[in-house]
Amino acid sequence: MGTELFADLVIKNANIWTLDEDSQKVEAIAILADTILKTTTNEEITQFIGPSTEVLDLENNTALPGFNDAHTHIAWNGMNKVYLDLSKTKSLKEALRLIEDEIQKKNPGEWIIGRAWDQSNWTEQRYITAADLDPISPENPVSLRHVSGHFETVNSFGFKRLGLSKNLKGVDVDENGEVLGTLRDLDPLDIDPSKRKELRPSFDEFIEGLNYGMDECLSLGITSVHDNVTFEILPVYKYLSKNNLLKIRIYGIVYEDMIDEVVKLGIDRTFGDKWFRIGAVKLMTDGAISSRTAYLFEDYIDKEGEKGFALYDEKRLDEMVTKVHNANLQLAAHAIGDKAISRVISAIEKNLDPEECKLALHRIEHAELLLEEDAVRSKKYGLVMSMQPNFVWRWGMVDVNGMYEQRLGRDKTMINNPFRWVIDNDMVVVFGSDGMPLGPLYGIKGAIFHPNKEQRLTLEEAIKCYTFYPAVVSGEEKIKGKLIEGMLADIVILNKNLDAIELEEFHDVDILYTIVGGKIAYKKE
Repeated sequence: MGTELFADLVIKNANIWTLDEDSQKVEAIAILADTILKTTTNEEITQFIGPSTEVLDLENNTALPGFNDAHTHIAWNGMNKVYLDLSKTKSLKEALRLIEDEIQKKNPGEWIIGRAWDQSNWTEQRYITAADLDPISPENPVSLRHVSGHFETVNSFGFKRLGLSKNLKGVDVDENGEVLGTLRDLDPLDIDPSKRKELRPSFDEFIEGLNYGMDECLSLGITSVHDNVTFEILPVYKYLSKNNLLKIRIYGIVYEDMIDEVVKLGIDRTFGDKWFRIGAVKLMTDGAISSRTAYLFEDYIDKEGEKGFALYDEKRLDEMVTKVHNANLQLAAHAIGDKAISRVISAIEKNLDPEECKLALHRIEHAELLLEEDAVRSKKYGLVMSMQPNFVWRWGMVDVNGMYEQRLGRDKTMINNPFRWVIDNDMVVVFGSDGMPLGPLYGIKGAIFHPNKEQRLTLEEAIKCYTFYPAVVSGEEKIKGKLIEGMLADIVILNKNLDAIELEEFHDVDILYTIVGGKIAYKKE
């Protein structure tokens, strides 16, 4: 007696973007275990449906490869729910009220830790300072991390508790030399380790944060991420991976202070499995536009004489570029300002062979103020631009008093995040969110509605930057990034047919299902 083999899950009556070389669209997919068994027509898919097959009828809505966010901080996104979340505050006054409420829950001397505030969302349009915090927190140290991660505010108690000096680089003072409480890209080594530890989450808190973060990813259609992994988070990922508790797939980008340990363990970019990999090393070469620490050739227009600053001198940058490359790891150089980007490209030109570099797929993270001539220089070395279109949609639109226009002026804002320059130079672009906010549907808006029409991408181009190209850059293009036979069944299902709507209707697109490894991991209620 023969045994018939049926699919575990079938998706039918769908508008499926396979994202294969021919941009083929199909009607149905059959999935067995964690793999796509067949892509075909509604008529032919019926042979794969058995008594126990789960069937999803999409009613002609679109299915895409699962989104792959190429620049995240998943644990820290989750920490917004573990600590005091200031991300939704609309004014400084509202933030202070939440901080006061938090103080009431704490004992004297306990830290008040808040996260993800953004002055560009506030009616006051200014940073929070120690002068705002001191009257309400005389008995508690306070640390409030800006959404960018490049800036924090502490009260006077917190400044003293951390043992800081007003002479440190990154400590802001007023015209009288008094500490303002704002700390911009402060070197962690300038803080005593025992004091710094007071502000760091515990192992269990990191597990809680990662679970919150992974759940948020699933609700947004994200099935894979390129995650920035600190030395504290790596053991948590190892624990979750070993115990089969990962909900999404992780490509780890470790920080430079971990490279010696990674090399000692023999880890290179081939390390890992389909759930957890390590392949890249993060170099922080400048800061952020929001804190005026991104390194520019010209002054910020809202602060004369301020150009930001480099976090590496030339010698150190040369050393690290060479060290990462020789370890068969991928360079992931954070560079936002035009001068910082130019310095990274120069270091690569000086130290690396172009053909070897093309194979390595070294990447520049953010590349926001990329000059057109530097895009041309980058092409010779096959550099990947890891960009954040959500920054455009959040801060980069013009004539609306956006944060970028405040800092850079209208002209520079119009050529900020020049997606079309990069694509037209036949370079690889991957899109990530940096967690500000998570959500590829949000980010895609920045690419297709860029204020500069000459920098806009098509919808399909933008989607590929959130799906296929991140898989290429992590060396996983043979197992994910397309919906074709033999690929992992990581799929996002939308509430619209993308081929049947006008571009302006993209604002109404939402996630219905997220499928990871053939299993429904999220369903919109």
